[in-house]
Amino acid sequence: MPHLKKCVFVDDLLAVTILSCLGVIFVLVPPFNETFLRIPVALSLFFFVPGYAFISALFPGNKEISGIERFTLSVGFSLVLTVFDGFLISLLPWGYRPAPIVISILGITTFFSILAIFTRKLKDESEQFSFSLKEFIKSIQSDEVDEEPEDPEEPEEMTSPAEVRRFHRSKSKVKAKGLKYSSGTEAKTKIRKKPLPPEIEKALVIALIGSIIISSAMLAYAKMTREKETFTMLYLLGPDGKAEGYPNESFINVPVNVTVGIENHELQSVNYILQMKVDEEVIQELNVPLKDGEVWQKNLTYTRHSLKNDRSKLEFALFKEKPDYFSYRSVHLYLDNNNTFTHLVDEKYTDASSLPVIKNGEMESSEIWNFTSNTEYITGSYVSGSGVNSSLAYRISSSYNGSLFDQPGQSGEISQNITCDEDTMAVLSAYVIDNFNLTSKEDSQLKYVAVNGDTVWTDGVSEAEGWQHLEIPVSLQAGENNLSFGLRQMPGEIVPVDVFWDRISFKPLSELSAYISETNTVETVPPTSSVLGLPAFTDNKTFTVSWNGTDDLSGIAYYSIDSSTDGVNWEPWISKTTDNSSSFTGKDNQTYYFRSRAVDRAGNEEPEHPEPDTQTQIYTGAPRVMLDIFPNPCKTATTFNVTYPVPLQSAVCLVTRDGFESESCELTTSDNITWTGNYIARNGDYFRVEAVCTDVFGNTVSTLDELFVDRSISNFTIELTPRTINKGDLEINVTPSTTLKSKPSVSVSGSPAVNVTYLTYSDGSYYYKARIKSELNEGEHKVSVNGYDLESEQMTGNTTFIVDHSG
Repeated sequence: MPHLKKCVFVDDLLAVTILSCLGVIFVLVPPFNETFLRIPVALSLFFFVPGYAFISALFPGNKEISGIERFTLSVGFSLVLTVFDGFLISLLPWGYRPAPIVISILGITTFFSILAIFTRKLKDESEQFSFSLKEFIKSIQSDEVDEEPEDPEEPEEMTSPAEVRRFHRSKSKVKAKGLKYSSGTEAKTKIRKKPLPPEIEKALVIALIGSIIISSAMLAYAKMTREKETFTMLYLLGPDGKAEGYPNESFINVPVNVTVGIENHELQSVNYILQMKVDEEVIQELNVPLKDGEVWQKNLTYTRHSLKNDRSKLEFALFKEKPDYFSYRSVHLYLDNNNTFTHLVDEKYTDASSLPVIKNGEMESSEIWNFTSNTEYITGSYVSGSGVNSSLAYRISSSYNGSLFDQPGQSGEISQNITCDEDTMAVLSAYVIDNFNLTSKEDSQLKYVAVNGDTVWTDGVSEAEGWQHLEIPVSLQAGENNLSFGLRQMPGEIVPVDVFWDRISFKPLSELSAYISETNTVETVPPTSSVLGLPAFTDNKTFTVSWNGTDDLSGIAYYSIDSSTDGVNWEPWISKTTDNSSSFTGKDNQTYYFRSRAVDRAGNEEPEHPEPDTQTQIYTGAPRVMLDIFPNPCKTATTFNVTYPVPLQSAVCLVTRDGFESESCELTTSDNITWTGNYIARNGDYFRVEAVCTDVFGNTVSTLDELFVDRSISNFTIELTPRTINKGDLEINVTPSTTLKSKPSVSVSGSPAVNVTYLTYSDGSYYYKARIKSELNEGEHKVSVNGYDLESEQMTGNTTFIVDHSG
């Protein structure tokens, strides 16, 4: 084993190691990797640092190579080392990424720096290499050699060991060889330096200049004569637009985003075909026409909807003009498939609107589903009253009774094709029941569910199981998919049986029940709930509404409470709450209705309540009484109409003429809200009217109005539309000046007779329609109105219109 000496010169090795560490910081660590120092530090890592450490280990002495040679070899071997390092990294799982490249260069530099320390220790301290910038510059300018002195008798300077150590620490280049010490009387031989002969130095300078001229000429010639290289760049970028941070894991229903870039350097326009493949299956194909020098980048998305084990290869293959067996360029990523559903917490995974709709999944009509069977013994039909909620269901009935050992299997199924916009995954929910009540030792008859021909659920017809609620995660492909639900009979003993299917639908994956069993069945009994009773009236605008419910198995998960102002049109008030009460704020004199709906932890929903659970009306004081008098002014009689926001116990109108006592006019009602009464003004022209009302709490409220009597006004106001007519409908509006016993009669003169039809009564006016025919003679015609007031006095009125057939 060689004797190791002290390594005196290590500062240069420490410097390149520190520079490698700085490279890690300025290339990988933010925010340093965003500064201007990133580029120079990275260039030093590639073009100098590892090569210098390698040359230092290979040439540890100070006389083996010159300074310019050491520098040149450091640059050259740095390129070689980084190229081989990159090639090896590309074969490893980490891939060709900035982080593994920079860290590996740091490792290479550290390794060769440590090795250089040991190779230097093999040499004497005076022969170990040390770096001096001044000496390096001088070595570029001239090439010096060490020679023994011509005059051996010339005395040399004496150098003490202490001076030698100081010389070493000063990092000056050691030129002395074989230093020997005597008892203090021997002198050392002084080293003399002799420059190269002028002829050799001149020849080297001429050769250097000539090589520069020849190299420049060859470079210019190559630049002018060579054809431009044609190539296409295909690359992937991570989320930050850099060649790093690529996705490495795939979750169900979570998009994997990758930016794909294409650069055309083919010196011509090219129509590229880009295929995105997953495990060699093409899932997307794009046409990308690019001109020469044009760059194309696009964020492409891959979403996995099916369960996959191990890992998948996400590949981007590039072709020219048309797809071929071999791609022109190709890049890929490997994705680990994560099959858990715990990540489905975003709102978009609770939205069922993006899922395809199964038509007639509730089996409420006799359409859509297609029944097929391979035997006459199995038939299918819609059956009323057999569904989950006693509605329609689809029955697959088998009448076969016997053995199938010597016969092929029999089956019957209903199926439907659905269309998906894209590949997706959902929960297929369905209800199934059979009427087989005995226990069988063999599952020779099976209920099954299939998607695109693959059976995703099956269960034997073996005992009275009642309704089974199925929830099955299934994969759906973009385009058309086939769903099948049926009864299959295998070789064995067969007895007659009926299988009923109902309420088939899709649900988001996030709604997969937490109470699902290994057979993909969940609880089917829905909960019950109700809003607790409220008083008929409340004198507070804000009041408490309470509710409760029961569920025997999984328990109630949440309630949803609806409110209404008419008991017919409902609006959600509280959705998915676990509370049993809440404060409700309403408006004065408004009635509010409430109903509840519960959902248990297995996902079963309580049926919608057709009637309100309870109701109440807010009554916080004495609202304004509305009094309407029509007609006003009147001829002899009028009608009082009183309305109030809440029911009244009684309502009366007090009519007072100046100088006389008040007359009482009793009002009647059918709903305790609107009260009506008739009044005849036999004497006087002016009256004060007071409506006095008593509410349900015994409070008395009133309002005032005035009544005018004008006995000179006509009995009827008659409006005709239009006044001149050729043929068609003549609209007649009759407004009496006093209250009538019944609607007046209306007639129209003319030959032939004109048919008049009564339409309606509104706001004190009667509306009629007269059909004018083309046979009616031209000229002026009269409309006559006859009626009777409350005292049976006849009232008449008339007006005219013109028939003109010339237009």
